[in-house]
Amino acid sequence: MSSEILRFEVPEDGIAVLTMNRPERLNALSGPLLDALSDAVRRIGDDDSIRVFLLCGAPRADGRPCFSAGVDLRAFAEGAGVGIEQGFRLTQAIDDLRKPSIAVIDGICTTGAAEIAVACHLRLVGAAVRVSDWHLKNLGTGLGAWGAATRWARLVGSARARELFLTGREVGAEEAVRIGFASAAHASERLFDEALAVARAIAAMDPRGVALTLAHFNRCDDWTRDESLHFARHAPRWFGIGVEIEGKGAKILGK
Repeated sequence: MSSEILRFEVPEDGIAVLTMNRPERLNALSGPLLDALSDAVRRIGDDDSIRVFLLCGAPRADGRPCFSAGVDLRAFAEGAGVGIEQGFRLTQAIDDLRKPSIAVIDGICTTGAAEIAVACHLRLVGAAVRVSDWHLKNLGTGLGAWGAATRWARLVGSARARELFLTGREVGAEEAVRIGFASAAHASERLFDEALAVARAIAAMDPRGVALTLAHFNRCDDWTRDESLHFARHAPRWFGIGVEIEGKGAKILGK
């Protein structure tokens, strides 16, 4: 993978950090960048030593925070444009990964970049964040090619998603938390450290239990109550996980 457009770092045991690194283009999404992201997600999935990853954007040249300005339209003229299937495969891979992903978002995050962010399992935002979806405004359809309308509606509710897509307005840090887009907002200078603290808490969990929990939450909204309860009751056995009670505590056991 190209270190010029995507940095892959492991700052602590169990934690990977992916940083989109095209600050001169506001970290806009090109075909090579999506390929690099897909390769990185596969690498994380295959590496048992990595338990959680953060997705960030490099700051602008002047130091202002920036997640990503979405698809790089100039890249098409340069022969490096993104493909519909390319982006869809990436968001699906992130969504389906049995290792938690945390989007660390500050500055601009729009359209295609927001599609990637909502595919992540958690989102934290900085004080300067500006989140929007301009699919309808710029392309004439508000569905998005990589799951935007579906994931936004599941995340914040269809009424809220409809209003945001129809108006194209930007959402700031306080509103992002209030509507459920983000779990927390922090000052820009503290955002990464706060995200790293969340990642540490996740990395300390048993990875088998984390994978099982993600499998349940990824599907429970699609099931009836009884289907969800059935999965929760039997899935530990299907995943080869058992729970043994010892005194005042409990621990997860393998087969």
